[in-house]
Amino acid sequence: MHALLLFSFLFTGMAFAEVTRIEITSQAPFAGGKSFGGAGSYVRISGRFHGELDPTHPANRKIVDIRLAPRNARGKVEYSADFDILRPADPAKGNGTLLYDVNNRGNKRLLHLLNDMPASNSLAAPDAAGDGFLMRHGFTVAWSGWIPGLPRSPQLLRLDVPGVAAIEQPVWDEFLFNDPAPQQVLFNDAAVRAAELSFAAASLDKARAQLTARNRNDEAPVVVPGAGWEFVDSGAIRLLPAGTPFRPGVLYQFSYRAKNPPVSGIGFAATRDWIGFLRYQQQDAARTANPLGPDGRHNISAVLAHGTSQSGRFLRDFVYQGFNETEDLRLVFEGINPHIASARLFLNQRFAQPNRLYALGYGFLGYPDTNFPFAYGKQRDQRSRVEGGLLERCRERDTCPKVLHTVSSTEYWQGGHSLVTTDSAGAMDAVLPENVRIYHFAGTQHVIAPTMARGVCAMPPNTTVDSRPAMRALILALDRWVKDGTPPPASVYPRIADHTLLPAGELKWPAIPGIAIPRAPNPMAQFDYGARMAEGIIDTVPPAPNQFRYRVLVPAIDADGNEIAGLRMPEQAVPAATTTGWSLRGAESGGAGELCYLDGVALPFAKTAAERAATKDPRPSLAERYQDRNAYLSRVRNSARELQKRGYLLEEDIGKIVERASRAW
Repeated sequence: MHALLLFSFLFTGMAFAEVTRIEITSQAPFAGGKSFGGAGSYVRISGRFHGELDPTHPANRKIVDIRLAPRNARGKVEYSADFDILRPADPAKGNGTLLYDVNNRGNKRLLHLLNDMPASNSLAAPDAAGDGFLMRHGFTVAWSGWIPGLPRSPQLLRLDVPGVAAIEQPVWDEFLFNDPAPQQVLFNDAAVRAAELSFAAASLDKARAQLTARNRNDEAPVVVPGAGWEFVDSGAIRLLPAGTPFRPGVLYQFSYRAKNPPVSGIGFAATRDWIGFLRYQQQDAARTANPLGPDGRHNISAVLAHGTSQSGRFLRDFVYQGFNETEDLRLVFEGINPHIASARLFLNQRFAQPNRLYALGYGFLGYPDTNFPFAYGKQRDQRSRVEGGLLERCRERDTCPKVLHTVSSTEYWQGGHSLVTTDSAGAMDAVLPENVRIYHFAGTQHVIAPTMARGVCAMPPNTTVDSRPAMRALILALDRWVKDGTPPPASVYPRIADHTLLPAGELKWPAIPGIAIPRAPNPMAQFDYGARMAEGIIDTVPPAPNQFRYRVLVPAIDADGNEIAGLRMPEQAVPAATTTGWSLRGAESGGAGELCYLDGVALPFAKTAAERAATKDPRPSLAERYQDRNAYLSRVRNSARELQKRGYLLEEDIGKIVERASRAW
């Protein structure tokens, strides 16, 4: 059967995996035609691809509502998506690996992470390659749209999918504003203070909608009277009297009716089919050549995927839901790198909101992306007593990728990451499958840049510890692991067995003057979504919380408050500050003392013993730790070299790390 399918695809001109048409809108030299060592110059190819899905095919039946979507004359459901590709001008000079970056809310993230360049979607500037790391190593890099409903912008990667016109039902939105001047929307050419809805309201009858507010997660919501709010139009609401701001830090929840839900789960299938086309097919049905190389000579032998945060959750769910195989049962990704992601995704559900994130200590309750299973291997759920694991489906089909999972400290405090490495009861360490490695970057926040506006969090953000140099070494390790079986460096993360993974109440924080500590990590609360949740349909709106909480653990700390387990980057192993993956909200932004979104904290040590004594800081000063600046930098260099010997850093990055530490000193 497999041989016949393959023969049909290769020799009948049929479009592979139902990618029917490719539109190349631009093709030009990348980075001004700069040459990147042995890989030579690169070309950037942008455009849009069109596809169609057979809703009766076994590979597509799991897509929620696809059987109800409109079909074309061939009985297929159509979609289209943007794409962007960077490849060697001469494909034969590449390293044979296609590295797919799952976009984050339409944004490209991989070059910022690995090429040492500012975060940007623009690839047209001469300096867009940063230091050229991925190009020097010969990777072909690709992006494509997977999120329906993003704003139309030339900088965002979009996916267009059909909606289901016959469906109308209740949905809900949550709003949290951090300043007294929340986002504004245009109404009759005038800017008004309003909260935008995720879906167009099917009815503007206020009797069929409800707005509630609460000051803390654990407080009961209070209904805002109908006289206190109104619809601006079908896409937004505002408080009354007009111009009244939403209060900072207050958690607003709005329930209303919407119709025509997009078939959002197509985002998984569109990614599957696009990668399948790039990897296995020479041309589309109209004989437009595969953009990875002329006449299909693209020399791709392996495909890896990276996803940061939201897109890392995409990868975990992509594999869990069985999309890592094409319709004719070929492998999609040999290796994946979910980065700073511990949950799954609110995508393959009716009225899905994939840009939401439940797993926060403050706000955004009830979005279904933190449900069992959490771990890669098979476990029994403490709550339901069912068994499962993220890799169970692909293991049955022999389509599992090698997994290199990287996380910051924020995921332990905000995303329940401990459940990825323990049993569901949080009582004992789980055994990782042979094809999984996990690396915890000790003392790091979610991303290197602050995520909140100044003043929202009560303490300065943690931009001190930078894990990106290790990410460069690990992506090369994943490439080797996939291609020739060379094992990557050993997993490094906190464990219950050696007492480096603990309940938050057992941590002994230093009494740093003026600094509050969090009460606990974000609990993995569970919700009742109604009887049809297994079908991807949420009937209980808003979802009703139940009393069950999964046990969440956090990394152990030393006397300075720095984490003792995990991959300790030189800035954390040779510290000049206490660095964390958590921060707390300030009084002015509301919710004072609650966990503050995705930022961490950096609390510098005193410079001298006298300064330390004056502030009653229990942590030894810099002068007490290090003889002088040169001694400090020498220890930073030694720490970097030790990581390089163990495979966690590259030789080329040691000098950069020392230079950064020199500036920080």
